[in-house]
Amino acid sequence: MKPIPEIGKMTPEQIMRKKPFVVPIPPSFLWGPILNDKNISVVPLNNVKTITRSQADFICEYNVTSHLINSIKYYPNSVYINQSEGKYQAKVRSRIAIGFQERIKTKRKTALLGNNIGMKVIANRTSQKAEDILSRYREGWEAHNMEIAVDRAFDSDYITADCAVYVYLHEGKTGWRVFSYNDGDILFPHFHPLTGEIVLLGRKYWSEDWDGNRVCYLDVVDDQYFATYRQDDNAKWVLDGTPQAHGFPYCPVSYHRRNSGPVWASSQPLIDGYELAISQFAENNAAYALRILYTLGGDMEVLANTDGTPARIDSSDASAKVGFLEPAEGADGAFAKQLEIMEKNIMRGSFAVETPEIKSGSDMSSLTVKMLFADSFTKAIEDSQEYQPFLDRVAALFRYAYGVETGRASEFNDFIIKPYLAPYVFMSESDIVNSLVQLTAGGILSRQTATEIAYDTGYGTAEEWNRILAEAHDQLVAEQQAQQGQQAQQQKENPVNTSRNE
Repeated sequence: MKPIPEIGKMTPEQIMRKKPFVVPIPPSFLWGPILNDKNISVVPLNNVKTITRSQADFICEYNVTSHLINSIKYYPNSVYINQSEGKYQAKVRSRIAIGFQERIKTKRKTALLGNNIGMKVIANRTSQKAEDILSRYREGWEAHNMEIAVDRAFDSDYITADCAVYVYLHEGKTGWRVFSYNDGDILFPHFHPLTGEIVLLGRKYWSEDWDGNRVCYLDVVDDQYFATYRQDDNAKWVLDGTPQAHGFPYCPVSYHRRNSGPVWASSQPLIDGYELAISQFAENNAAYALRILYTLGGDMEVLANTDGTPARIDSSDASAKVGFLEPAEGADGAFAKQLEIMEKNIMRGSFAVETPEIKSGSDMSSLTVKMLFADSFTKAIEDSQEYQPFLDRVAALFRYAYGVETGRASEFNDFIIKPYLAPYVFMSESDIVNSLVQLTAGGILSRQTATEIAYDTGYGTAEEWNRILAEAHDQLVAEQQAQQGQQAQQQKENPVNTSRNE
């Protein structure tokens, strides 16, 4: 077997190395290090104090059942003494967890991927061949569900802070897989020290055998081969099968990592505080859900119903009082105001705009809608720039694989197909169509560009411009044939006048 360049040089222990996710914490001293000599110049390299966070923490934050509010250590139950038994007992408190993380992830991802991924050919000048190549590429992109691959990758990246798309050729057919910690994969990327491009990816995961024992695997893909390691009974890594050549000229993986963590990272402390506040609010309301009866005075005789509730209270004390405790006025309003402010800032901190309330029958302009969703739109523009290198590599990998599959590798390599993300904002369909019609009629925008924009927003097919050209050609041929038929009919009806005119 031919030796594997990168896999052969790196052991599984060397492959399974990864930069940890960290979160900055407040410094110990507010004014930095104290120096005795004023003339000493010090440039601190490790002046940022951090704590390590794992991707398991991100998944716990995303799933409502594993929020901090459900932890007894974070929000302990109240303890009281049972007078009849003389023992300490715990009273279960009200705990409310809200899926802010899923709402933020969905809003952020929809603002970025709400429109189709745009495609354009980068060439010195447009030509019919370039348009044909772009049309073929778009058809293959749709047929192989590459939009779904990108969507799943972004979904995983927004939750667990990293993802990888692996494009492969199997028996001459193009396919893809998305690797993510959300699916039980631990990713170990390795990059070229000069170019920064990924040269090797390790994927660690677990599987169960027939006896229910967990077996650990490590898939490794480099610039030539795809290999799988397995951990034996002695916890040593051995090759599982024979490494296979993947057929790509470079590592067929596109990897992305969010060093800042999931998309809700900046709002997570506020989310924890919100759930604590609303749980305390619910606990406070539960205390007064059923009014508490109190009695003042002596010589009380209580007659109870069969369920234990008091039906009648008698007392010989003239100063005796009986009543119900009422909650303090204004407390509910203060809690509600606090929760409203916290909820608003949770969405603001993650650039996820809540859907505004729109009165029935109101018609807002596109500019008004854009201003209402400006935070999400501007953040989507920033995300589109961050994910551009990741998307470029996915498109390049698919271009190579699809070119080999269709036998058009040389044709696809003659042009650079550039993908791009157009952030999505809620707009009226009639406004989009009217804008395209006005720009085209005014000569500001070509019909071909208008066709591409319409396709990106969901109108037409990948070869819409070729269809327009074909329809125009057929119409021209039909007009010429009609004109020739009319001239033939005139010659037949009046040959004398026709010969004189000629």
